[in-house]
Amino acid sequence: MAGRVLAARVLAWWVVCALASWAGLAAAGGPLYLWALHDEQGAPRGWLYGTIHVCDAACFPLPAPVRAAFAAADGLALELDPADPSLGPALARAGTLPPGQRVDRLLPAALRPRLAAALAAVGVPADSAQRLRPWLLGTLMTLQAARLAGFHTEQGVDLWLATRARERGLPLAALETIERQIAALSAGGDAAQLASLVEVIELIEQRSGPRYFGEMLAAWRRGDAAALDRLLREEMASPGMAPLLADLLDRRNAEMAGQIAARLQRGERPFVAVGAGHLGGATGLLALLARRGYRPVQVMETDE
Repeated sequence: MAGRVLAARVLAWWVVCALASWAGLAAAGGPLYLWALHDEQGAPRGWLYGTIHVCDAACFPLPAPVRAAFAAADGLALELDPADPSLGPALARAGTLPPGQRVDRLLPAALRPRLAAALAAVGVPADSAQRLRPWLLGTLMTLQAARLAGFHTEQGVDLWLATRARERGLPLAALETIERQIAALSAGGDAAQLASLVEVIELIEQRSGPRYFGEMLAAWRRGDAAALDRLLREEMASPGMAPLLADLLDRRNAEMAGQIAARLQRGERPFVAVGAGHLGGATGLLALLARRGYRPVQVMETDE
């Protein structure tokens, strides 16, 4: 059970996706964070949905057009299956330091008391934290801050979709392996990993989350993938994180676009649900699928 909870938390694909997950409900009326994927002849072939990994009960029910698209699909594709029993053990193995090592020894001396204060502020036990690699520690700190504000992975949209798919007997496919996600979470080298942990600490120190989250909420509600992409890359990431984001977002986007296109070419009608931060920008899934000959058409919700 503990391994499954840990796996569910880390599915928030580290800080950037965990923060994007605060995007909350789509507003009634207007564009949704859902796109129908049309082929070159204009026929709808599937759907691409930007998901919320960490949410609260107010996120449900999902908007009617989202539920209708999901009902019309012949399969569900997620980044990973959140119920995969191998996730917890794999994350624990990859994210735990070797015996005798402590995360403090990997950090500059001046950062250690700041880390201790940030851990205390969000209620992460210091002894447990010292055994974790920086990428997993940053994930858990961010998600614990979200939990204290009432947002939980147990109420994430990915988990809800996976549960409904199993109830319907709908095929569920993972676009990635857990090994690939772990490689991305830990990518970029020591300097980029340190920069990302500093971003988490500063977010907690400055109590700046509400402003950032509010901006992301507004972008989500108006279905604005480009604005959300700018917030993630410019507001929530320092320049030192660029090598990490290149793998965490850009390279994974290219890989997932290939997986999605292959399903469409086989004649499937999938409902593809991935973290909202993967869709926007020049290297996002919307642009990449358009280059492969598919026309993403944003789905609107009517205000009835």
